[in-house]
Amino acid sequence: MKKIFLLDDEVQVREGIKNSINWKNEGFVYCGDASDGEIALPLVEKYQPDIVITDIKMPFMDGLEFSRILREKMPAVKIIILSGHDEFEYAREALRVQITEYCLKPISAIELLKILHKVSHQIDEELLAQNQLTELQHLASQSKSITQETFLHDLCQGIYSPSEAINKATHLGIDLVSSYYYILIIEAKEAIDIDSMNWITDQYSCLHFKLNPKEMVFIMKGDSKSRLEHEARVLREKCLTIREQNIESPLIFGFGKVQSRMQGIAVSFLDAEEEKNYHKIIHKHKQVDNDKKVSANHEVFLSNRNELLEFLKNGDVDSITDFSKRYTLFLQEANNSAPFFIYYSLLDFTISIKQYIKEMGMENAELLQGINNIEMRAGWIREYSEVDRYITEMLLTVFKSAAQSKFPYNPVIQIAMEYIQSQFHDTQLSLQSIANRVNVSPSYFSHMFSQETGQTLVEYITNIRMEHAKRLLKSTNEKTYEIAQKVGYNDSHYFCNLFKKLTGMTTRQFKLRG
Repeated sequence: MKKIFLLDDEVQVREGIKNSINWKNEGFVYCGDASDGEIALPLVEKYQPDIVITDIKMPFMDGLEFSRILREKMPAVKIIILSGHDEFEYAREALRVQITEYCLKPISAIELLKILHKVSHQIDEELLAQNQLTELQHLASQSKSITQETFLHDLCQGIYSPSEAINKATHLGIDLVSSYYYILIIEAKEAIDIDSMNWITDQYSCLHFKLNPKEMVFIMKGDSKSRLEHEARVLREKCLTIREQNIESPLIFGFGKVQSRMQGIAVSFLDAEEEKNYHKIIHKHKQVDNDKKVSANHEVFLSNRNELLEFLKNGDVDSITDFSKRYTLFLQEANNSAPFFIYYSLLDFTISIKQYIKEMGMENAELLQGINNIEMRAGWIREYSEVDRYITEMLLTVFKSAAQSKFPYNPVIQIAMEYIQSQFHDTQLSLQSIANRVNVSPSYFSHMFSQETGQTLVEYITNIRMEHAKRLLKSTNEKTYEIAQKVGYNDSHYFCNLFKKLTGMTTRQFKLRG
């Protein structure tokens, strides 16, 4: 049923129209009326009528002015003008604001009903046409999506030449051209919803398609090889974290190597599939075979871990080769040479390395990047000789970093402090943004900052901001709210309360003290 709203400054007219029609029987609802446009606007927004009947000549806000405003606010509402003024100018102005019907007073109930039914039928036809258009657009979108997915799948299979791929992508509206690419494949236990992958699609430049309901492929793009390699390391850490948090239904993933040409997409896809399938095999077996072997070799792992920590503390570069051979000796035994067991051993070794540099306060951007670069190869290692090379390179990276470290603070903290000093005025400065700057997790950075500096991150930022505020209070005549904004606070009341809490004085008292 269509809702009707009436505007007329004469109460007799309003009551006459309201009472002369059996609205319900005619398929309408009389939802309200008003004496002028100014009163009507909030009521119309409240009741959301389908049809508005309005007089032209009314006090305060006339029907034409009201219609102009209504047309902007609620363009779908149909407007019927009732006018006692049979003048061309009124009719022309009504046309300008797209009035549905223009009628002259007086008008009988029968004539008004004919117009209302005509407008109601028009609304139904427009709604039907809109629904049909929406359905066609949906079908077209689905068809285009399927075509895009087919194209991207074929691209990963190496079917197209570069020129063919570019032409096809242009035709489909796909932004394909880039300097570098790599592939990420993610497989879940349940069907994947693209919205659940917004931690990838919202933050990185990529194309994506589904191989099947549970498996999604991302074609990652970028202009810099080093930046894409760094991006891949960050995403790998994120995938590992998600997998560790969902032991029962872990995320299986695979990363391909960064490629510089469009045809390299297919090569990277094969790399990613190989790693993903390898991880899948590991997951499939580790609850059976692997758990038994790990349990059986628990003492070996514990002994190796202790030996590794001792070597990291007291060893030197010249002894790395001998240590690596001792550390991996048990992997040469036939029952410990399975790929998934080699992978488990490398993970245990890498975790021990990371724990050591964390406890020793050695973490810095360069060292972390070096470790991550080496760690990316762990999923592709299949043979003992590669294990030996992996461990040797990792130890060389750690020893080299230890020899170069001469900072009073951990380099990660040093970088963060410099960043805070330059961005303290930013009201959006936060633990998350600072942690992103130094490429570590927020919780880990917060803990590390407190350990290194003896104060919380919030305390450190607040102290810096207050010192700058003190200088501005002494050296300028700016108002308190202006100073608050300059040192990173949107809320001047919060700034003033915090200032008094830390200094024991109001900003005014501090300024007057000289």
